[in-house]
Amino acid sequence: MCDEAQRTKDLLERIRQLGDKSTQVLLFLSFVFVAVVTLKSNKTIAESQQHALTVAIRWWVGALLPILVGVFPVRDFFECAKNKVCWYNLIRWFKVVLLIAAVFLILIGAVYFACGIWPAGYTANIHSQ
Repeated sequence: MCDEAQRTKDLLERIRQLGDKSTQVLLFLSFVFVAVVTLKSNKTIAESQQHALTVAIRWWVGALLPILVGVFPVRDFFECAKNKVCWYNLIRWFKVVLLIAAVFLILIGAVYFACGIWPAGYTANIHSQ
């Protein structure tokens, strides 16, 4: 029984860590949204750079859903479950998958963001979506 209690404690700690990571990614996204809006307000950058920044923010907005779901305190719904370890393990993997999906979307947005801040000649090959 002690082993199951330790396993539950470890899973709860990992779930907390994953929630903290989701919160940190959410904070990061808030800063990049401000950065993109600030850059897009600069009318001296080329149209291709403007487009790249628009595409970047779209990818980052797409990352909001998995991050917000990852922050949601789902473990509280399973406090009275008979097999807590199984549920907590499922929650942990669900949060891992959500973070991976969000990071993937953020990386794609980062590529477009880089195209938006590079000189206009580098972004000429980005096509409208």
